[in-house]
Formats: sequence, structure tokens, C-alpha cells
Amino acid sequence: MDIGKAFGFVFEDERWITKVLIGGLLVWIPIVNFAVFGYMLKVAENVAKGSSTPLPEWSDFGDLFMRGLYYVIIYIVYSLPSIIVSCIFGVIQGGLTASADQSSDAAAGGVVLLACIGNIITLVLSIGTMFVLYPALARYVATGSLSEAFKFGEVFSSARANVSTWVMVILVAILAGLVGSLGLIACVIGVIFTLFYAQVVQGHVLGQAIVKTGLLPAYGDTPAPYVPPTSYQ
Repeated sequence: MDIGKAFGFVFEDERWITKVLIGGLLVWIPIVNFAVFGYMLKVAENVAKGSSTPLPEWSDFGDLFMRGLYYVIIYIVYSLPSIIVSCIFGVIQGGLTASADQSSDAAAGGVVLLACIGNIITLVLSIGTMFVLYPALARYVATGSLSEAFKFGEVFSSARANVSTWVMVILVAILAGLVGSLGLIACVIGVIFTLFYAQVVQGHVLGQAIVKTGLLPAYGDTPAPYVPPTSYQ
């Protein structure tokens, strides 16, 4: 996988400033920013299909919004275990905290210990979520069918069979997120661009993973010609 390409392809587009500016502004508008997630998935599709200009235009906003809506649905479904566990630990911790206020230091220590355990479990589940989320997104991007993302057997099989690929995607996503946070360190204006930039970087590496895992032919490959069944000849 070409990680350098994932981080640098944006600047090869002649209209990258306009595209990034639009995306950077949309990131901050609730609901409307679903289109940013859709844009990321469109980048992945373009990369997987070998497009020379993976950054799409914003002209077909409706399509990008719907792709983003599907992204959110996929994300929520695969995040449910982590969300449920977090809620359970939150409720238990809240109850113990209320009791500890009227109890001993030992009870307070128990609350802290429970919080640590809960955070560790949530972290592990979050990593596990990412490990299956990206294969699910890849299936949706490659087929254009939302239902493909919920063929759990195939998704888990892809995660197991392509561990190194999905680990690389996760690492790049984390690194892109760190780059995105640099905008907060630099200035508020900077984050407008870097948060969106982080999304398209993820889209590019996801597109590479789609090819590497065999969901689509390699860049530039010509699909095999259609051969009708024998009964039709």
C-alpha cells in the first residue's frame, strides 16, 4: 500500500483548494456534514477504480449525502457493542459514585478501579470495531449495496484473512486523525482544512485496501469479457 500517496494525492488535483475549502466548511454543519463522509467513500471508490483524479467534484451533493448517510448507519451498527458496554459501565459507575459520596475511601477506590476497567474494555472494543468497520465499508464501496456491509460472515472473514491490510488502514486513519488535530494546535482556521483532509486520506487508503483485498480488480486492470452461458450459445 502506498501510504505516501494517500497523504499527498490531494495536492495533485488542480482544483484541490476549492474542493478542500468546501469540504472543510461542510464538516462543521450538523447533518449536512454527512456529505463529507460520503465524499470520503467516493474518494475510496475512485481510487479503487484507478481514477487519475480521485478527488470528486461537489456537484452531485445528493449522492454524496446519501453515501454519507449509509456510512453513518454502518458505523452505528458496528459500534453498538462498544456503545452498549460504555452505557452499562456509565450507569454502574454513576450509581457507585453516588454511594461512594456517603461511604468510605475504599468505595471511592472501587469507583476509580471500575472506571479504569470500563475504559480499557471500551478501548479494546473500539479497536475491534475499527477492525471490522473498514472491511464493511469496503464491501459497500465496492458493490454500492448497503446490505453488503451487513453480510457479517464475509466482513469477519475479510478481517481475518487480511489482517495486515486492515491494520495498516487503521494506523493510517489514526495518523490522519492526528494530522487533523494539528489544525487545533495551529489555529481554529487551520482545523477547517485539516479535519476534512484527514477524511480524504482515509478514503484513499480504504480504496487501496479494496483493491488489495480483491474486492475490485487492480488499478488499470481490464475486466474479463462477458461470456454468455453455454445454453445461450
